[in-house]
Amino acid sequence: MYIEGLDETDNKILEVIKRDARLSYSDIGKKVGLSRVAVKNRMDALEKKGVIEGYYTRINVAGYNEGRRFFMDIITEPEAFNEVVDTISKYEIIRRVYAVTGESRLRVEGLATSNMKYEMYMKSLKKNLKGVKSICIQDVQYTIKDVDGGVGYVRMDEREAEEAENNNE
Repeated sequence: MYIEGLDETDNKILEVIKRDARLSYSDIGKKVGLSRVAVKNRMDALEKKGVIEGYYTRINVAGYNEGRRFFMDIITEPEAFNEVVDTISKYEIIRRVYAVTGESRLRVEGLATSNMKYEMYMKSLKKNLKGVKSICIQDVQYTIKDVDGGVGYVRMDEREAEEAENNNE
């Protein structure tokens, strides 16, 4: 990832923390050639600019045997748009709600930790949503690429980790 408008060092920092956001400022500094204090100052500035929005661990519940990740494309009646957004947003399994191009259209991403939760949600949704013209639901089979979805942690032995690091330089 390269973000125009940032210098090479800031882009290197972002690449390092994209791979492992749990590294200390000292460890990041070693990888990009800066002191711990310099890394902290740069990361604070990137946070203030809104480039870094947070640090988190991505947990793939869908990878567990019963988890289900899904998308819904919803077209609402124009006057019902805000009510539909409010209703959908109340469900804990809804992760993201996007307003997309086209009149009164939503793209919703959900993640149910079990098939039972998924089924309960869908029944409740059909019962509680008013003012919807259409809903198209798609289950995610698997993720092919996700550059902005957080850090995925994979255990490696030291030799594999060193080889991966050398390949990225």
